[in-house]
Amino acid sequence: MKIWINTEKGSEKIIAFNGKFIYQGNPKTAEIDDCVFELKMNRIPSRNFMGIPLHYLKQINLQEDKEYIEIIFGAESYEHFRVKNSDTRNEIFEYFKMNIPDLSFSTDHYSRIKAGKAPLIAMIVITVFFLITLIYAFAIENGNQYDVTGGHYASFAAIILTLASLGVKKTILIFGSLLSIALIAFIRKSRNPPVINRLTVQR
Repeated sequence: MKIWINTEKGSEKIIAFNGKFIYQGNPKTAEIDDCVFELKMNRIPSRNFMGIPLHYLKQINLQEDKEYIEIIFGAESYEHFRVKNSDTRNEIFEYFKMNIPDLSFSTDHYSRIKAGKAPLIAMIVITVFFLITLIYAFAIENGNQYDVTGGHYASFAAIILTLASLGVKKTILIFGSLLSIALIAFIRKSRNPPVINRLTVQR
């Protein structure tokens, strides 16, 4: 039984591995020693502990800028084992790498575009939404009237027309603010593309 005890606030207090299960526990501070003793005796504490059997394990990920190890298991389940100390995180990951069978190791270096994919998609969607709304805003200011009652896209059209009815200036202000937020998020994410170390089960 390999056991890691973490004292940093925000970390899992105990992470353990017995060759068949990966355990994570957060007992009360006064109960840590008793829990460690039980684990060393191959008894699993009944409270505030969870175990992931190795035959459920799919992947273990360690992203260099994240303070957790991601354990993916089952169909689409995952757990984040929070470990604030980077040396301890790396030690746990390396131990899993060396002691869990049938794992392949890989490192995924994200490109700037891949790192900023989510805010980039948001920018594209906002821009399309903005252009449609702006067209209607100009039309409304020129005296056009619209009725979407009973239309197939009534909900979407109602949102567009509600925003467009605020006028061209307010439409530009609203969407300009949203685009600025998305742009800032894209710059931040793409500036430091993540590096993810992966352990993938080969079955």
